[in-house]
Amino acid sequence: MTRFTVVTILPELIDGALGAGVVARARAAGALDIATINPRDFTTDKHRSVDDTPYGGGPGMVMKCEPLAAAIDAAAARVPDAPAHRILLSPAGAPLTQARVRALATLPHLVLVCGRYEGVDERVVEACIDEEVSLGDFVLTGGELGAAVVIDAVARLLPGVLGEPTSADDESFSAALLEYPQYTRPQQFRDRAVPEVLQGGNHEAIRKWRRREALRRTAVRRPDLLARHRLTAEDVKLARDLPELQVAARTHVALVHHPVFDKQGDVVTSAVTNFDVHDIARSCATYGLGGYHVVTPVASQRDKVEHIAAVWTAARDAGRDHRLEALARVHVAASIDEAIAQVRLAHGIDPVVVATTASPERFAAAPRRSPAELVAEQVGSEAPVLLLFGTGWGLVDDQIPVVSRVLDPISGRPAWNHLAVRSAVAIILDRMFGLRDIERAQGPDEA
Repeated sequence: MTRFTVVTILPELIDGALGAGVVARARAAGALDIATINPRDFTTDKHRSVDDTPYGGGPGMVMKCEPLAAAIDAAAARVPDAPAHRILLSPAGAPLTQARVRALATLPHLVLVCGRYEGVDERVVEACIDEEVSLGDFVLTGGELGAAVVIDAVARLLPGVLGEPTSADDESFSAALLEYPQYTRPQQFRDRAVPEVLQGGNHEAIRKWRRREALRRTAVRRPDLLARHRLTAEDVKLARDLPELQVAARTHVALVHHPVFDKQGDVVTSAVTNFDVHDIARSCATYGLGGYHVVTPVASQRDKVEHIAAVWTAARDAGRDHRLEALARVHVAASIDEAIAQVRLAHGIDPVVVATTASPERFAAAPRRSPAELVAEQVGSEAPVLLLFGTGWGLVDDQIPVVSRVLDPISGRPAWNHLAVRSAVAIILDRMFGLRDIERAQGPDEA
């Protein structure tokens, strides 16, 4: 049984918050042990003071070292046979997640320390606290409500607390996704029906529907969670027809040969290479991108690209079919504006134009994003994405005003950053859309 000891100057807040419902019933049944300890009981002055003015000046008061530390020590000693894990509820702490809640549920004794006023003397944090936890990016008047939240979240994972032990398994965040929609009787309500799949008896179909809807809901409402979630092979298959998740199919690559810099910093037009046409087309096909646009103002160079693509797209023998699929994605454009128009024509909406650069100083006015952050932003959106990759010594930033985002540079050895552009394309696409180790281990058809 996990025991909770709350260090607070307002124990009535804890009793009030946890005095009804599931947690209260579990306490009454002996499945939970919750106690409070008041730092005022460890003061030595007649006013029972637990706060004082801050060193260095400033508004408010700070919780004093001696009574708070003594209360924490007493709380830790309350359960002699169970080592205490001491948590300070603080807006400066790490955000509380379901994964962290699960870890806390394995510990025998949690001491939850509730700050008040302007905070806690830092020396108490250093000497008496094992972990700081925050409920989010907002500030409460004290840590008591946060402590009650931690107790409720942890308690529901403990044996004997929930009526149905599996209830905690399928809910939001348990698998790093939001929970699927729930329905109960009546079957019709205000012209809205319960989905047919839930009314049948096919449990496997219901399971897949719920997983798919969890993916959809997370994509639309919390794309940041989806960006951190490692999709399984089954997830990939279930999500194939969800437009909210098809960021790769809406993403295009533009290989820009003008305007780019040369080694001396002059604006030039670089030459198209056969390798870049072939290899980047294959990377785009590997990750399921919507298209690959080779941008050059030189008509003979555009003709060259079209000829390279035509040689392979005209091939029909089995030994070359993989090139056919890759080179079929190739388009030529005389300018970045023309490439944007091609993407707009394909999707019916202007693309989000994203620059790439090896230099942190370029495109300084555009918001920077990691590949994962960019994907998270676009999940749930209808807008396509056009990734600009520069040849030569990179894109000329002050001549490309349409850029609205810029990707973080690929980092390697600080003194040497000269990847071939086709290597940079492959690395960035893998960071955006590559399946991780768990999916590779399962294989695409093992669900």
